[in-house]
Amino acid sequence: MPLSAKVSAPPLMLATEKRADMMKGGNCVTVGPFATTELAARARQTLTDAGYSSVPREEKTQVLDGYWVYLEAPSTESAERRLLERLKRGGVADAQAMGELGARRISLGIYSEENRAIALSERVAKLQLLPQIEAREKPSTSIWLDLSLKTDAPSLEGQKFKAGDSELEFRACPVAGAAGSAATQGPAVESAPAQ
Repeated sequence: MPLSAKVSAPPLMLATEKRADMMKGGNCVTVGPFATTELAARARQTLTDAGYSSVPREEKTQVLDGYWVYLEAPSTESAERRLLERLKRGGVADAQAMGELGARRISLGIYSEENRAIALSERVAKLQLLPQIEAREKPSTSIWLDLSLKTDAPSLEGQKFKAGDSELEFRACPVAGAAGSAATQGPAVESAPAQ
C-alpha cells in the first residue's frame, strides 16, 4: 500500500481548545457584538486577511423591546370602566384592561422611543393619575470574535467603532468557567466564509 506524502499542517483544535490556547497568552480580546453570522463571517475574514485568527462565540443577551406605559387597575370592574372612560375623555382612547381581575393593569401603549412613552405618561399624569413606564426586554443572541493580539500590540479593550449601522467594541476575553462564560453563551458559531 503506498504511503501519502507527509503534510506539514498544525493539528486540528476544537473551538474551546483554541479559545483556551488564546487565553494563555494573556492578550486575548473579543470584538463584537455582531447581530448576524454573516456580519461576523465578514469580520472574521477581514481579521484572517490581516493575520489574526479568531474564534466565534455566541452570547445570550437581553435587548430593549420598547417602553410600556400602564396604570394599576382598580379592584372592581365598575371602577375599571370609569377609569377607562376618564382616560378616553382625557384623550387616551387606546387604553385597555389586561390580565386577570385583581391583578389587572390598564395598558396605555407600548412605544419604541422612550420620549414618546414619557410624553404619554405626562399627559396621563395631568389627569391626576399615576402612570408607570416599564422598559421591556427580549432575549437575543449576539456573536463575538475572540482573537489573540501580538504581544507588542497596544491594548484595544474599551475601544468602540462604527461598522455600518452597528457599534462594535473590544473587551477582554471572558474567563472560562466564570459567570457569563461559554457555559451560558452557547457553542462557538462556525460561519460560512465571507462572500
